[in-house]
Amino acid sequence: MIVALFIMLGACAPQPRTEGPPSLVLVSLDTFRADRVGALGGPAGLTPNLDAFAAESTVFEAAYSQAVQTTPSHTSVFTSRYPSETTGADGDPYVPPETPLLAQLLKLYGFQTGAFVGGGDLSEARGLSGGFDRYTQGPDFGSLWHTTPPALAWLDERDAAKPYFLFVHGYDAHSPYLKPPPYGYLRADAAAAGPGQEAVRSATERIVDGVMYQGFWVLMHGYEERLRPRSAEGRAWTAREGAADGEPTQVVSEADIALVRGVYDGGVAYADAQFGRLMAGLQARGALDEAWIVVMADHGEQLGERGIFGHCCDTGDEETHVPLLVRAPGGAGGGQRVRGIVELVDVMPTLLAIVGATPPAGIHGVSLLDAARGAPFAGRAYAYTEGSETMRTLSMRGAAGRLTWTGLPATAPQLPALLRAVRADGPSFTADAALPVVTRAQMRDAMVEWVRALAPPPTGAVSRPPRPAALDAALRAHGYWDAAP
Repeated sequence: MIVALFIMLGACAPQPRTEGPPSLVLVSLDTFRADRVGALGGPAGLTPNLDAFAAESTVFEAAYSQAVQTTPSHTSVFTSRYPSETTGADGDPYVPPETPLLAQLLKLYGFQTGAFVGGGDLSEARGLSGGFDRYTQGPDFGSLWHTTPPALAWLDERDAAKPYFLFVHGYDAHSPYLKPPPYGYLRADAAAAGPGQEAVRSATERIVDGVMYQGFWVLMHGYEERLRPRSAEGRAWTAREGAADGEPTQVVSEADIALVRGVYDGGVAYADAQFGRLMAGLQARGALDEAWIVVMADHGEQLGERGIFGHCCDTGDEETHVPLLVRAPGGAGGGQRVRGIVELVDVMPTLLAIVGATPPAGIHGVSLLDAARGAPFAGRAYAYTEGSETMRTLSMRGAAGRLTWTGLPATAPQLPALLRAVRADGPSFTADAALPVVTRAQMRDAMVEWVRALAPPPTGAVSRPPRPAALDAALRAHGYWDAAP
């Protein structure tokens, strides 16, 4: 049984500051599905530390990410803009130099800023280190196990008279799913045979429609052909090309899928334990009494619900519904539940509102501070998620369900006219089965207006450091088969 660590430390903590704005802590749990958190209806006993934290927080039950990959999702968090507004012509996330980042804004208000990330898609080469006094990355695709100690050491070294913004991130639930004992098989059968055992040790993204490919060749070239991976033609192309290439494949059974899901849950339990370790360290330093703490995930993970695994190729609730917990200093006013729809672009204006900072022009997020303090909150009509340029997908989630467009990305200038012209119940859209046709049309019209309101994407040459070869290798090893420099 996993013990909630942070609630065991107590009254010996240092006294918090009593003047000036409160400090801020933002924790990002990479690849963490909302439906795995006990406080959000997940399995009992899987996330005791997060559940204890949620009991002292405002829980936003319907929070959705704006991207299903790490870099663009965190870019939306740090800029409060949608992915297509910060994507260069090469399809890679790119923050234009004139775009204010969250840490840069907080520095203007006298904050000390430190980021401790698990490398990979948040390595400094990705361009999100602006405004941080210290930006420390652990091993690529590292855990909170790696990022927590230097984060706590930074807190010990900082100027105690000044407020701080601390960002801590880890890939604990990311593939490969298998984590150290006892967590790896906590919810799975270690003795089970089959290709599922290989998948949880490498990359589950190799599984497509019940077949596990030996390598990423077929999947990678499917992307290069700009196929819609979940379309009939995309599936047929993958099967045909895989057979023609002679790639060894293995049929994936229901038992294999159950194993993969169980081992993913072991990764969730491991992430929760590491989160508890971080909270214990913050408690020992008085941070739980002086800081506002926001806990989020950048995206979720599909676990074979529609034939694939990972977060590469779809924008359903499995990939987009994420935990979002906001805790006031000392847990004051905790235990509230907010049902209204919110987006991760709302994180930045919320943190700025907490410290009385003015948000920059051009952002799309709204402050959730009043909702966190118990004020009535209706939420958004819809949450929007963009697939990558290759996916060419836009998806919107309303209270009645989800509507998804596949055909052109949000950056295509002809998209608004095309969206308006096509039928909402036609083949370019997929929708939840229970979503009425009239509601689909209303949502399609709202999607048109949303696209029209987006700022133009960055133009001109993209200025970013080249991606190191070691990072490319790490990306491919973790399922990013389309990782090209």
